[in-house]
Amino acid sequence: MKPLSSIYYIRNNKGRALLIIFMLFFTTLLFVAGNYVKSIEWYWKESLDYEEKIATINCLPTDEDYKEYYQVREEIKKDPKLKWLDRSGYGFGGMDWMSTMGFAIGGHYMVFNSREDMETAFSVLGIKADLSKVKDHSMVIGKGLADNKGLKLGDTVDRTVDKTIDSSYTLDAIIDGNTYSTFYLVESDNNFRTYVYSDEMEGDELYNYLTKLIGNRKVKLSERSKVMIENQLTPMYLIFTVGIIILSVILAVTVNSVVNGQYIRRTYEFGVYRALGISRGGIFRKCASEMLLMDLIAVLVGAGVCFLATFLLNELYYIPGGRYLPYFSGLGLIGFLISNATVLLPMILSKGIRMGKADVTEF
Repeated sequence: MKPLSSIYYIRNNKGRALLIIFMLFFTTLLFVAGNYVKSIEWYWKESLDYEEKIATINCLPTDEDYKEYYQVREEIKKDPKLKWLDRSGYGFGGMDWMSTMGFAIGGHYMVFNSREDMETAFSVLGIKADLSKVKDHSMVIGKGLADNKGLKLGDTVDRTVDKTIDSSYTLDAIIDGNTYSTFYLVESDNNFRTYVYSDEMEGDELYNYLTKLIGNRKVKLSERSKVMIENQLTPMYLIFTVGIIILSVILAVTVNSVVNGQYIRRTYEFGVYRALGISRGGIFRKCASEMLLMDLIAVLVGAGVCFLATFLLNELYYIPGGRYLPYFSGLGLIGFLISNATVLLPMILSKGIRMGKADVTEF
């Protein structure tokens, strides 16, 4: 084995190399930390897809006798590109659920006037569920949400806000999937909201079409939850990024202190290499290859540990409780890359340049 090979040092200095590998391993844990933060979006994935397919228009109190609202409804009914469903004015928001990060978050919801309307909406949204027992004051939720809340078929949930209104709902159907939306059925004449969908449009195209149709009239097109989610999560992502930078700097200082001590002991070794005619570039490449190899080992071990830990947490704890920790996220990857680069690059540059200046005649 050639002394200049990257594996030469690791093989002949296993204890020192393992210490560096162990410390570099901690950069991979920030990948899991990013996945935890990003896990909140996972709960909303299905709900955000629903809002891309079905929009909601609402009457405004400033619309006297709701003339403009009903005018818009009539135009929607006559538009060959649009279809509609009555959305009952009752129902008191989506049920909150306990996130993977340990705090409760409110969810998306829809309210229908009849089982037929709910069946139509489910068909549009691609939701499969047995709605045969659904009736007035029924509630339908996904299996994940049911597990999260500890609910089963037949349970009654009190959603009371106004005591003059019957706000007890019976869980009469469970969707076999990960939706965390809540679907209510309330038979009512209070129909001052309307669901709108199309066989030809969805997403931005549907919302832009409805915005143009409504114009300046006193009718509100409900904003999609993705805007609210982005606004609420942006500060959390910023805090996560700042935290990563601070932790990375601390880890970089700690690791570089350890590595610096190890490489000072090797100054004579590199001085001999220089005396034998090895260029500074060759010395730099040797230092870099050693550290990159140790970093690669740390990353591979860390990836295995992170995957195994995520698997065990999901299978034994999170999934049975209606929660989930993603195996991968862009935020987790960014967190790892920032941390790893903050620790690794200064080590390569400082030690590679310093060892390249080693001179055996100084000893």
